[in-house]
Formats: sequence, C-alpha cells, structure tokens
Amino acid sequence: MDRNEGGGIPPSSEPPFQAVSPNLDRFSRSSLDPGTLSRRRIVRTGIALGALLLVIVAGVSWWIALG
Repeated sequence: MDRNEGGGIPPSSEPPFQAVSPNLDRFSRSSLDPGTLSRRRIVRTGIALGALLLVIVAGVSWWIALG
C-alpha cells in the first residue's frame, strides 16, 4: 500500500533537518572565519549554552547537597 493512499501526509522534498534548523544548509567552513557575523553568533551561542550548563550543574549540586 502506498503511503499517500487514504489522504495521508504527502512526502516532503525538504531534508528532515529543515524543521529544526532551516539555515543549516547555509552553514559552511567560511562561517567560522575570524570576524564573520556567523562566527560571532556561534561563539555567543556557545557561551550562552555553556553558562546554562553551569547553572544547571550548580542547581543540581545544590539540590543534592541539601538532600
């Protein structure tokens, strides 16, 4: 039986990652060149995620210490 029979969702021509990160196909090695806007965004995002990870680890450690 064909997947599209019975009024199912038609297959998409877009890669599966498009729903999660639509600009992933624009990422290239030149995105990491020093001074580029993409590199600054990547570095800022990395710093923000690192800070979030530290907050989570500190919170879990504090919760365990009180328990």
